[in-house]
Parts: sequence; structure tokens; C-alpha cells
Amino acid sequence: MSPLFLLQLVHTLVFAVCIATLGPLGWYALSGQGQTLALWALLPPIGIFVGLQLNGGRCILQTLARRWSGVAEDDPRWVRDILFLPESWAVRVVRIMLPVFIVTVGAAGVRALISI
Repeated sequence: MSPLFLLQLVHTLVFAVCIATLGPLGWYALSGQGQTLALWALLPPIGIFVGLQLNGGRCILQTLARRWSGVAEDDPRWVRDILFLPESWAVRVVRIMLPVFIVTVGAAGVRALISI
């Protein structure tokens, strides 16, 4: 297996874990049940947020893939996302999922504030 394949696999697994966190967060927001699980579910997205902040707003794994591919950081031709998704889907992930995460986490936050 090539290092880029393994990196793509890890990136896809991180993506799947973060999508899975929407379940507990959404359930808590809607029902008020599962507060502890919802708090634990915040850890992966928070970890990604911290990683993005530490890497100047760029995905750490994308940066590593560019480096391993020999593509310069400022090369505008790089469009390939390193997910096991069709390219047309992969390049839209952040634009679609970020608002979904914000709404879901916001709704869970409102639920937590109401329950205080």
C-alpha cells in the first residue's frame, strides 16, 4: 500500500467519524437525552478545528498529501480531496457539512442552555 492510499484511508475514516458525531448531537438537541454522549461526540470536530487553526486554516492531511505528491502549497491546480468519494462530491464536503455541523452543534448548545 502506498503512503498516499493510507493517508486517504485515514482521511476518509476521520470524515466518517465526524459525520457519525451528528447522530448523538442531533439526538440530544431533539430529545434532551444522551448529554454525556453528545459531549464526547464533540471531541472529533473540536480536534479537527484545532488542527485547522494550527495549520493556518488548511487540513493537515491535505497538506501532507500535497507534500508527498510534490505539489506546492500555493499551486492552484490542486483540487483533489483525499477522500474515498467521487471528486464532484469530495470538493463539496466542507461547503455542505460545515453548516450542518454548525446548526446541529448550535441546537445541542441551545438544548444544554435550556436544561440548566
